[in-house]
Amino acid sequence: MHPHADCNCRYADVGCDKMETVMDRISGKWKMRIVFMVGAHGTLRYNELRRLLGDITHKMLSHQLKELAADGLVERIDYHETPPRVEYRLTPDGEDLMPIFDAMQAYIRRRMAPGHEFSTTGHSIGES
Repeated sequence: MHPHADCNCRYADVGCDKMETVMDRISGKWKMRIVFMVGAHGTLRYNELRRLLGDITHKMLSHQLKELAADGLVERIDYHETPPRVEYRLTPDGEDLMPIFDAMQAYIRRRMAPGHEFSTTGHSIGES
């Protein structure tokens, strides 16, 4: 997306190009999941985070954490101990993304309300 001087969309005040920049920083299969897990659980050690994420490889997790740190969303804390102890936590910029997950939680709660059945298959059942 490119900025357009005559744009009148709901995000025109910041520009679609800036929206796309943020989406690029958190896109892909793992980045949002990492931000979610670290934000939801607080400071996590590498292996704790890897267990929470399930089937992510060591290489992928390391790569994604480096990118998130470079983008200023996750902070890597190295305690310079033996054996090594490294933890990850969200930066203030990373914390600013947590309302996305709060909105998702509200969406799930609405779908779990009477008259709705929440399905984990990707389809809502029982909605009219």
